[in-house]
Amino acid sequence: MGPGSYCVLPEPELTSELSRLAAAKKIGDVSCVSLQPCPNPDFANQDRYVIREWALPGGTWNFTAVFDGHGGEETVDHVAKVLPSIIKERLSAAISTADCELPSNTVSNILSHSISSVDISLTQDLSDLFPGGPEAIGRLSDEAIRNVINDRATGGSNNAKVLRCMRGSTVLVSLIDPMAQNLWVASLGDCQAVLGIQSPSGQWEATILSSNHNGNDDSEKARIHSEHPDEPECILRDRVLGAIAVTRAIGDQVFKLPSIYTKRVFENCSPGFQLSTPIDVFLGRNKTPPYLSNEADIQHVDLRNIDARFLIMCSDGLVDLYVYDQERTGSLQAIANKWVELVGRAMAQNPSDNSALSLLRDALGGDDEERVSQMLTVEEVSKWMDDTTVLVQSL
Repeated sequence: MGPGSYCVLPEPELTSELSRLAAAKKIGDVSCVSLQPCPNPDFANQDRYVIREWALPGGTWNFTAVFDGHGGEETVDHVAKVLPSIIKERLSAAISTADCELPSNTVSNILSHSISSVDISLTQDLSDLFPGGPEAIGRLSDEAIRNVINDRATGGSNNAKVLRCMRGSTVLVSLIDPMAQNLWVASLGDCQAVLGIQSPSGQWEATILSSNHNGNDDSEKARIHSEHPDEPECILRDRVLGAIAVTRAIGDQVFKLPSIYTKRVFENCSPGFQLSTPIDVFLGRNKTPPYLSNEADIQHVDLRNIDARFLIMCSDGLVDLYVYDQERTGSLQAIANKWVELVGRAMAQNPSDNSALSLLRDALGGDDEERVSQMLTVEEVSKWMDDTTVLVQSL
């Protein structure tokens, strides 16, 4: 963090301010926080989360999700609105036609196909605006394209479709069946899900259920290089095309469509891109799209023989708070172990407390009141930490 001025808050004011800024709450059995302390509205929190109970044939299913938006809020808001309904509708239809309990792979397929279908629909919406594809776009003037896509004065339907393709969102979803015997986790991007299980000896053990779809993950690098074997710069400086950290997401069509869509459509859109890397720096590397995937990884866990358990779901901002602290950096598994120990201890001491808030407090500096105060009150016009959302769910 930079040298900006900050205010040291005494207790209990510090805890109260953290709780306020993070909008700490409990929704049923889920403790929730979501923090972006920068007061500049240009850097408003682009994380979203959704918690639902679905009364379906055979009982109530629990749905929980974290969405990490980037480059703008349009895509993440859309995904948070439409994806839960799509999953619920497909799950309900599968239950209604099943002769017995749904096989775990059926639920896994519902999650995977629902997530990819949202991304496909974004591409289709854009394609419908320009029938004929790249060749037709190439024949249009800039003015003609702007007349199609910058229609905010008449409702903005087309503009919204284009913006949802320009922005992006990761997806992390958990689903629990009515008897709490099965847990499914779907991950697209680099949010994290960690299952905490208490062993018979009383020790808490951490199992990472999410994938790390990020340019610093060796398996993701290898996958993208194998898909683009003659393009050494498809991954550059641990970023796709040298520009974006995540390797899988919804939206981000600049990395999925031929470059003419960016040059002729996206660059004529108002408002424009909100990317940290200028378009002209990396667009020349876009030779054989897509470079980002919309295929989620799914994990299923049988919970029937596990008594004490909870699930931590978070955006990558929580991981970053540890990784960027040199005194506490370690592997993702080491960080997950620390989370589970901390939450297990917090739940044992006071089950009614918000354990997600305890986890966020530790990530910001724990008992170091000056450091936590600095993270909350430093006077900067740009954000100094990533948006950070944490959900802790008792299973």
